[in-house]
Amino acid sequence: MGPEIQQPSDSTSDQLKYLDRQTVQWLERKPSVKTEATKQPKLAPTWADLTRTRTSRIRLAPKTKLSKWALHAFPSERLCQLAQPRPHATGWQPELPLPTPVSKASLTAVASPRICKLAQPRMRCPEPEPNNKSEPRPITHLTSIHLSMLASEFPRAEHPLYQRHRSACWPVSISARNYIPSKRLLELSCPKIRKDVYDGYDPFVVSHAALCVNPSPRTLQLSVPLPRKCTPKVSRHYM
Repeated sequence: MGPEIQQPSDSTSDQLKYLDRQTVQWLERKPSVKTEATKQPKLAPTWADLTRTRTSRIRLAPKTKLSKWALHAFPSERLCQLAQPRPHATGWQPELPLPTPVSKASLTAVASPRICKLAQPRMRCPEPEPNNKSEPRPITHLTSIHLSMLASEFPRAEHPLYQRHRSACWPVSISARNYIPSKRLLELSCPKIRKDVYDGYDPFVVSHAALCVNPSPRTLQLSVPLPRKCTPKVSRHYM
């Protein structure tokens, strides 16, 4: 262990043993020699009282003396009503005694074959070990007719109106090859060329068709601000 680790782990030295050490401040006289009595702190009376263990008070005996007025008191009707035990809620039934008695009809009953079958534990297939391959489970005879029809070898037939996906490559007709497009179609097929701002394009220019359009009544209604947001202007006449 190096000195950098060993030095902080050492215990701090007691500085009180150097009683003859000169203080940094200027003193007219040397400090008095400290004794062992001055090292021990003194507790205040309040703190000393708190450190004492609390003594438990003597509890009264279970049989206490009753006053003469308590022996000759007469309870009121309300007090007698509150002293009655609270009745049980509607539908409450007491607990069954343990063990529960069995009736004679249950002791002499004969179980049906269905009940005997349901009383038997359910047979479960043993889980395969992780090292061995899982074997297919045996097919039981409890398969329904619908399940056997779904498990048949023939796949389910498609709907007569079902259309399959069109192939990516399909033949082009002769009329489509010899078709001559119109002037409007050629104009729409060309990409729209838009100039940038630095090329002279102005995004705030309104077209002639937009200037000559007649708005509908609904558009005019929506363009007007709401009445609750319109405050009438009060004309002020200055003298």
